[in-house]
Amino acid sequence: MSYRPHGRARVSAISPRAFAVCDRCKFTYNHIDLQWQYDWRGNSLQNLRTLVCDRCLDVPQPQLRAKRITIDPIPIMNARVETYSIDETNFVAAEDGASPILTETGAISLTMEGA
Repeated sequence: MSYRPHGRARVSAISPRAFAVCDRCKFTYNHIDLQWQYDWRGNSLQNLRTLVCDRCLDVPQPQLRAKRITIDPIPIMNARVETYSIDETNFVAAEDGASPILTETGAISLTMEGA
């Protein structure tokens, strides 16, 4: 096995190219063959300032992208809210099923059937 000091870089006397080292795998490539690594930061891609070869280049993960939230609808001028307090006359609320039942007039002690 022969030692290649130029790694995976192409050497040409006619059109010389600069060498560079991949920041991940540390192999030597031509600088023109390396690419910048990008990743999602908020809602846009940001350059991580890492030069990598084709084998080490990662696709930006869409999970890291910020979620887009839709805007609230425009409120209605002079909105009229339904008056539920007039429609409802018997408010019943129970706690733990067998607790006293509270109404508008006060507490009424009831027990559950079968208990």
